[in-house]
Amino acid sequence: MKWTIVLVTTLLLVSVQIGATTAVERWRIASVPLDMPLSDDEALDNQALEGLYQGDYGRRMTHNLGGYLGGNVRESGLNESPFYRINTTLKDGRKLELWFSSADDGHKTFGVYLDTPWNDKPIKDFKQAADEAHAAFGKPDLAFAPADRSDSQKIEIFADRMMPKARYDAVIARLPKAAAMGKKEVDGFWESDLRNWARILGPDFRGAIVIFGLQKNKLVSEDVYLIDLVRAKTVFNLERIN
Repeated sequence: MKWTIVLVTTLLLVSVQIGATTAVERWRIASVPLDMPLSDDEALDNQALEGLYQGDYGRRMTHNLGGYLGGNVRESGLNESPFYRINTTLKDGRKLELWFSSADDGHKTFGVYLDTPWNDKPIKDFKQAADEAHAAFGKPDLAFAPADRSDSQKIEIFADRMMPKARYDAVIARLPKAAAMGKKEVDGFWESDLRNWARILGPDFRGAIVIFGLQKNKLVSEDVYLIDLVRAKTVFNLERIN
């Protein structure tokens, strides 16, 4: 009996540790991760979306870029057409968008987008901004810049290591080499065209995209995305990507 109790206790501890690790390692933007359900009746890592807006979730998220929602929201609203999305304005002027999959998929986030609008006054050094992205998402798997705007725009791509290994390996293998990307691909990448991203990064891509706007090596704007193109297919036709 004693050994049975010890074994059960050990298994419970392992289960708790695995769940905690998953929650800690999940990538987030402004505290919101991919896969977060819209419904407050459902939860991800024991947390509902409403709780993120109320700020009652942990304040030390290792892989979180862009701060937290709780106490920082100026206004927010849900739009249901042409697809479910929440548009939020933060008190500092940044814009957060949450894009949700189909009802059949449970209205889960397939995209989280944080826009830091252009500011003539530099926000921070580029190195600091890049270090923050790397602290959240690791080393970029692809980095490039438009040839005629290499001093004013830099783009970094990160494949989500939380993906199943087979999918992760396929995504990494599909990513192009920066030197092999055409001018049209590079110049148009910032347009947030999911079909274009699927064509360049692969239709199974899941991860983070960071677009830095620079002026004299200082950050003046920033667009950060978490995107799952497989889940995006529940509301967008991404099959024809050629």
